[in-house]
Amino acid sequence: MRHFRHAFYRPLVSDVMNYERWQQKGAKPADRRANELWKKWLASYELPPIDPGVDEALRDFITRRKAEISAENS
Repeated sequence: MRHFRHAFYRPLVSDVMNYERWQQKGAKPADRRANELWKKWLASYELPPIDPGVDEALRDFITRRKAEISAENS
């Protein structure tokens, strides 16, 4: 019993309520739940901290690679 809460996979989008309870709670289909979830996650997203030097090096690399790829496709 001590592992009960962590032993089972809880789905992110689908619902585990029985049909009657699901209807009482608004009968929200999985596609609407998924839409609400991604909007909520996107709104609460915070950029992870990154060293300014690493950030600058990555941005330089991205710029160079985009130029190289563009030149290869020309």
